[in-house]
Amino acid sequence: MVKLYVAAVFAFIAATVIVVTGLSNDARGVTVLFRSAIGFIGAGLIVYIAQKILAAKDIFDMDAFVEATEEEALAETENKELGAADDVEPAADEEQETGEAKEPESGEDTQFEPLNSEELTRMKTPE
Repeated sequence: MVKLYVAAVFAFIAATVIVVTGLSNDARGVTVLFRSAIGFIGAGLIVYIAQKILAAKDIFDMDAFVEATEEEALAETENKELGAADDVEPAADEEQETGEAKEPESGEDTQFEPLNSEELTRMKTPE
């Protein structure tokens, strides 16, 4: 269903651009209306077909993406309601996979240390 909404948004934008350019060029109203209808249908079909192809080839599926983000948002709100978000800490495996350091607790102050020129890695120019 999201694919239809996205296609309709792009089709509306295309029709609006066609109407604005047609009216700025002093075209007849019937011509502008006909061209905008053709542009609306054409742009909508192109975007919808492109989304179907991307979903069929497992490149990007808009419906699955929206469902996943809704599930994540629902899980976050449930965690906030239960207060479990503060108690749960990331596992050591996750920390090693991402390569990121643990974020400090909200109560700890972090110090900003600017880089020194001695700490920077210098690159040699090719000769």
